[in-house]
Amino acid sequence: MEIDVERSGAELRVRALGSRHEQPGVHPLGGELTPDSLHALAGRVKAAAEKGSRLEPQLAQQVQALHRALFQGDIQEVLARLREAAAGGPVLLRLMLQETDLQSFPWEALCEPGKDFEFLGNSASLLPVRGVRSPEPWQPREVLGAVSLLAIAPLHPHALSQLQGTLHESLSSGEIEWLEPLTGSRARRAPLFERLRRQPEPHIIHFTGHAGLHEGWPVLRLADEEGEESWLPVELLAQQLHRSWGKGPLRLIVLDACEGASPGPLASAAELLTRTAADAVVAYLWPVRMDVASRCSRAFYRALTRAAQQEGDVALSLNEARRSVLAELEGSAEAFSPVLYLRGRDPVLFDFKARRVLPPPSVATWQGTSPPSPVLAQLLEQPFSLVLGDRWEEESPILRDLRNRLQGELTQKTGDVPPELPLITLAEHFALRIGHDELDYEFQDVFGQTDFMPPLVRLLARQLGAGVHITILRLPLLEQAIAEAHPELTLYVIQPSSRADRHAVIMRRQAGERRWERLREVPAALDTEREVVVLRLCSGYLPAHHFSRPLITEDDYLLGIRSLASLLPFELADSIQSVLSLRPILLVGLSQLSWCHRMLLYQLFGRRALMRGSVAILDPRTREKEVWEEGRGLPGETGVRALDSTDDELMEWLEALAAGRKG
Repeated sequence: MEIDVERSGAELRVRALGSRHEQPGVHPLGGELTPDSLHALAGRVKAAAEKGSRLEPQLAQQVQALHRALFQGDIQEVLARLREAAAGGPVLLRLMLQETDLQSFPWEALCEPGKDFEFLGNSASLLPVRGVRSPEPWQPREVLGAVSLLAIAPLHPHALSQLQGTLHESLSSGEIEWLEPLTGSRARRAPLFERLRRQPEPHIIHFTGHAGLHEGWPVLRLADEEGEESWLPVELLAQQLHRSWGKGPLRLIVLDACEGASPGPLASAAELLTRTAADAVVAYLWPVRMDVASRCSRAFYRALTRAAQQEGDVALSLNEARRSVLAELEGSAEAFSPVLYLRGRDPVLFDFKARRVLPPPSVATWQGTSPPSPVLAQLLEQPFSLVLGDRWEEESPILRDLRNRLQGELTQKTGDVPPELPLITLAEHFALRIGHDELDYEFQDVFGQTDFMPPLVRLLARQLGAGVHITILRLPLLEQAIAEAHPELTLYVIQPSSRADRHAVIMRRQAGERRWERLREVPAALDTEREVVVLRLCSGYLPAHHFSRPLITEDDYLLGIRSLASLLPFELADSIQSVLSLRPILLVGLSQLSWCHRMLLYQLFGRRALMRGSVAILDPRTREKEVWEEGRGLPGETGVRALDSTDDELMEWLEALAAGRKG
């Protein structure tokens, strides 16, 4: 039900709209309930909250009288019918409050007559929210794993550890993921806005700090700049969040700031953020004690994110949190300070139907270098595609042998070769000066006589299932590892043909067999739900030691990188592209600082951003994490989650996560 309280001269009137388009008649609150009397009543409830005391009997009678005046006549009758239609479930009560005085009143403190603790704010049958009019759409967010939370505490770093301790149970269970927080210098204006442009994107932002008003507009205090106070207009913050993460997973902002819901002459911080930045905002009407805020946060987040439920209902969760504060603090009026602003008409922010919660390994018991990232754990719990780079070839002794041979022959022929050329440049010089056929011979002589297999590739292969995976290794390592790990799956390997008049070379290994066969015709369709497709974009050696000229020179990459549409018939290319577009991507062994790697990604994805939830595992030595998270050079200019990890660390993570799933 939607209730609009409006001023008509010195009188307050109530109009309502039911969810089934019921329109009960307008009625006045009564001669004694004027804007001035509401202001005085709000002051008395606030005073009780500041003392941490329950409402005294006379004050309790007044909030009961206001409850009776609000829910009377036709409105009470429509509400009774809605409760009956809800079959015992709660009814959302959307309060549309335009006047500043009405917004600053604690409507959540209204109490049902004849009851001591049946306040709106903790009711099991009514869920009060403050409605916001906005042109922005609303929809619940499907969450497959943990609900991610970004904490911001510009001036109080200790508040972060306290919040983390408050959420310990939810973090330990894997219901909430703790993203790297912002505090101190990282919570100044420039670093904050930079972070708001990058991955990972949170489902929830929790701001702990100070709020205020500047010329009637709400502001939030950030970390000081050169010893001077720094205040950020909330409207600018809302604009940046809408621009960066408006289509992302962000659904909720919690303003753990004094009077973040208290309106100025123009609007409250909570209302501004709800209009454009998030579907819901929880904020406080008045300051509350730190332990009260902690109790409220603990109960609220547990109710919102617990693994056993099918959906995350923000209004129901806040009512449970208020009920917890009332119970633990002997009816303290502090329970009425947290209020909820809601953009839409449904308080369900998160869809948990397909969710699988994976408790993260405990840091205290973890024996490796660092515990596995929950980000990686979530990715591995769902179907995904792997893009495997060629970093291991760059670091392998066999490639160094190839480099030395090319360098030596070029030096002998030309007399002078610049040292430390990138391999593709060195190979280009060799092909131009000595010949591509000779380059092929050198490549086969080195790569064709090795049993090179990085242990990490075998571990990655165990994590893979049916679907589409990509390798730019010039040896058939990924497909061999998948065949070993999953003999029960039929496996197709697709590689560009060296002939311009042919689509691609395709090999197949049937489930349960060891023999590889080359297909003379391109299949009309592939079942990517039950079969594995490996795309070999840089060519080289196919399984069974079939050789095709690899991409190894600069011209090879410039002229030889082909899109899926040029490799395969339209229907087959489209079905493979759909898999890559609809699944998150795990990127390993790639670098954004390599132009050939960027070209490969653009050929695969064009201008389409990688699926949300994609993760890049990076060599810590390249120091390019921010480049990936900000989306620089990536398709769609949209960032992905990035983790710095050595091969040994990644192997530890994969083994630990596999053991956890078996356990």
